[in-house]
Amino acid sequence: MINRMKIKIRLQREQVLQVEQYKSTFLKPTGLVARQGKSIYISPDFHKRISRIVFILGDGKITLSDYLHNVLKHHFENFSDEIKIISVDKQEPII
Repeated sequence: MINRMKIKIRLQREQVLQVEQYKSTFLKPTGLVARQGKSIYISPDFHKRISRIVFILGDGKITLSDYLHNVLKHHFENFSDEIKIISVDKQEPII
């Protein structure tokens, strides 16, 4: 019984850490001024979801542009090797 409790507590701590990591990775201002960037088009469903994330989780401290910048930054940081490998196959270096 004690082992189950220890496991449950450990899992709860890990979940809290994951939530904190999500916040520190994605829910932070970037200083990016949207009008200095480029326009993109996304599906209405994604726009609705992202807007709700930014409004509810961002506490009015981040913009849609901040959130998208953070998501894409994370993607490029975590998948740059894969992108490089694919671009070599295409004989077009990207990164």
